[in-house]
Amino acid sequence: MNQLFVTLGMLELLRHKFNTQKRKPIVFVPGLYGSMSDEIISGTGDWGFGMAASVYEPFIRSLEEMGYKKNEDLFIAFYDWRKECTFCARRYLRDVIDKAKKKCKSRKVNIICHSMGGLVARAYVQSKNYRYDVDHLIMIATPNGGAVNAYCFWAGGMLPYKRNIKSNIFRTLLEGYLWVLEKLYSAKNEMETIHKHLKSAKDLLPSHQYGDYLYYLNKDGNLCYVSCEKMAYQNDFLNQLNEREYLLKRRRVKVTLIGGKGVQTNNYLQIDKRYKDKENKWLDGKVIGISKSEEGDGTVMLRSVFAIEGDSYVFQATHVDILKKCRFVIGKKLGIKENNIYRKNDESLNNYISILVNGVGDLFIRSVTKEGIITIYDGIKSMDGVYVEKYDEGLKWIILVGISRDRLYMEYIPKENGKMEIQIDDSFGMRKKIQEREVRKNQAYRLNLS
Repeated sequence: MNQLFVTLGMLELLRHKFNTQKRKPIVFVPGLYGSMSDEIISGTGDWGFGMAASVYEPFIRSLEEMGYKKNEDLFIAFYDWRKECTFCARRYLRDVIDKAKKKCKSRKVNIICHSMGGLVARAYVQSKNYRYDVDHLIMIATPNGGAVNAYCFWAGGMLPYKRNIKSNIFRTLLEGYLWVLEKLYSAKNEMETIHKHLKSAKDLLPSHQYGDYLYYLNKDGNLCYVSCEKMAYQNDFLNQLNEREYLLKRRRVKVTLIGGKGVQTNNYLQIDKRYKDKENKWLDGKVIGISKSEEGDGTVMLRSVFAIEGDSYVFQATHVDILKKCRFVIGKKLGIKENNIYRKNDESLNNYISILVNGVGDLFIRSVTKEGIITIYDGIKSMDGVYVEKYDEGLKWIILVGISRDRLYMEYIPKENGKMEIQIDDSFGMRKKIQEREVRKNQAYRLNLS
């Protein structure tokens, strides 16, 4: 009997070893603003998720719960999201794929990507430099047909959102990093920042496959569309990529497309064609209205996600929440047994506060409780749910996730006489701004965050 148990045990070990060797490594490619290092902004250190950690760390944990291990058979392809997708694929993604293949002694990898990360992955797989080393491409909320929001900030430097409506963490990351880039590069406005320091935004413009998306009312009040093929702002990258979509099949890359719906998403843009701008903005017309649809995740329309062929899955989810909701689909595609896909409730991204500070001084975030005053952040130490990024002595960004707002406040103590600028945004779309305020050294300034 003992000999039987030893034999069965050996068989189980051999089976486990065989399954482990057979499993291909994963390369995860995050979306826009999902990477940060000294290469992007000096002083931020080695590669990481930056302020998007609250979005991506829970997703990486879910892959680890399926049995994958970071830097062993799970690798993250960080990249400089300011640059074009083609450059990012060549400069960053290829190296990570090579590292994964070498580490795991595997000929191929599986790529999982979110949002713009899917376009970076496609830029590699469909390129002349492809090495036939990708087995499965899983794209989550990827704008394969482009997104109309990109027209607003590429053509006019305008963010296509309204204040005082429920916000989302992806929009906060967009606005926050634009704010930081403006301060670092002393840009005059958001359009200058985007065109000089965010060239990847052009790769997100709607493609011909998305179809005509600008419309106007003629003198008779009739609705007319602008032909996307005749527009001044063209997405040559995505147009060419979609024209060569057949390469995915020819190269035998399995494609899975995961999209979200049920959230009001910008779908078409109404423009004023008569608008003329001295700064060379709005060449195809200034946006004066937006047509929305719930056939999207708040950022990307389903018809954009499914602009190419692949196994398709749809969830009722936002652009970020879809990462949590699609775990079982990913497990199924990777061949993970259902009972090995552990479900965990991560901190909610529906309750957060973003704090941007420009000024040389010390910053504290505290909460008044029955037990006394609790320090949540003191410049060095912080509690769980606090994400911090420092760019230079006077520029920092803090995001609080899932922390009770009851009697929450921040305290700022300048180290020198000068100016301070603070911008606070929350998940409800509320914004509090203090611009260019004169402050005095060592005098405490308090702001209520409740």
